[in-house]
Amino acid sequence: MTYNFDDTIAMVKYTNQKDERHLDAIKQFLYLAPNLMFLKDYSPESDGKYVLISREWERTYSMKRDEVLGHTDFELFPKPTADKKRLDDLHTIQFERTVTVVDLNGTRYNSFKPTKMVLIPIKVAGEEKFTYIAGMAISPMPQWQE
Repeated sequence: MTYNFDDTIAMVKYTNQKDERHLDAIKQFLYLAPNLMFLKDYSPESDGKYVLISREWERTYSMKRDEVLGHTDFELFPKPTADKKRLDDLHTIQFERTVTVVDLNGTRYNSFKPTKMVLIPIKVAGEEKFTYIAGMAISPMPQWQE
């Protein structure tokens, strides 16, 4: 099964809009998306804190949204994992382009097979620098069984 990520990327980048109604819709879209997705804030005062995660992110890492939002990778993962995630994020911001990385932590479904992720830098209207990172899994994900 193939998934067209162009539409998803366009929706994520649309967070640059100021209309709160659109932002609320995008938050719901990200949360309900069938893929592992997240949004992190890299503004100086946030330094990589999660601001959105998808339900699939919760399932994959066995953490609830209220445990994750407002926290950095260093507060959620072992140091080697957090170091790798941080390096990938900073690389994305520094080069101001979408990059593909491998999440060495794997997933709850298949811990021995790393997950391929795409990281997207986002610049909020009125800001000079890219301050958000959006990420999503692009490896095939098994169907979730309720």
